[in-house]
Amino acid sequence: MSTNPVPDMSALGLAPYAQCPSGGAAGCRFDARPRLSTDVPGRGGGRIDVYRCGTCGHGVTRPAMDDVAALYEGRESQDFQRGDSPLARWIKRTAFDRLAKHLLRQAGGRPRIVVDFACGNGLITRCMADALRPGADVIGLDFFDDPPEPMERARYASFAALSDLAGKADLVLCFHALEHDDDPHRFIGRLTALLAPGGRLVVEVPNVDCIWTPWFGADCENWYLPFHRVHFSRRSLRALVEAQGLAILAQEDVCAATMGHSIANRFGRPYSGIFFLIGVALRPLQWLAEKLTGRPSALRIIAVQPE
Repeated sequence: MSTNPVPDMSALGLAPYAQCPSGGAAGCRFDARPRLSTDVPGRGGGRIDVYRCGTCGHGVTRPAMDDVAALYEGRESQDFQRGDSPLARWIKRTAFDRLAKHLLRQAGGRPRIVVDFACGNGLITRCMADALRPGADVIGLDFFDDPPEPMERARYASFAALSDLAGKADLVLCFHALEHDDDPHRFIGRLTALLAPGGRLVVEVPNVDCIWTPWFGADCENWYLPFHRVHFSRRSLRALVEAQGLAILAQEDVCAATMGHSIANRFGRPYSGIFFLIGVALRPLQWLAEKLTGRPSALRIIAVQPE
């Protein structure tokens, strides 16, 4: 891979990455040619390129977008996972109930205020509220004024409530949202601003070096263009979190539910219940391949705000 720097990064909209996310003094060295180019139809589509840094492996989607909110109008993107069958809802609920308990063990203690930032369909929010009942205030935040569906023991607020929650959260969750903003430095600063002293931050993102990317190419769900604006390596994710002054407690490899989506993309079909079930059936194979290669589909990092 070439590591020659782009002569004029501003021409590609790469100026925010003039300083390498990995902390390299020489700055990011983005290849002059994109690592991936594809045509994406629909809102925010057209010709989409992904450039990668030869220093830390970080990727950026171009052309840049000043405001990504338009991509999510009406909760129409698959990030909100609407229209699941009863079986799919039961499988996801069971999986996220286990995830909530796992995260609470790692966070240590019982947080009083939990914020699920960019909560999507609110499933993780609701599962966390169930795991903590009673006595905890679990809040899901997203673009919209109304909740995605009834929030059960949790509650919902729009991003307008950010200032009211500043410095109060014992635990902040951000699952597969950080990669949706062209400026991850600003984004994670908003997450950190929510933390109380000693508060924990949990961030999960797709892995740019996932084993399945060579198999599926542009159809790999990890790219999910144009919605994924940045693409993290282990090195760039850790550096981004540490740049906020947070202490890293743990890093985990995660086998994310991407296989069904990637297969649907390969066949040019919309994601549906049958592809969900195919992904479930292939999950043991997916987990084994990712475990053996050390190239998981997602990365999770857990950090703490110093007292």
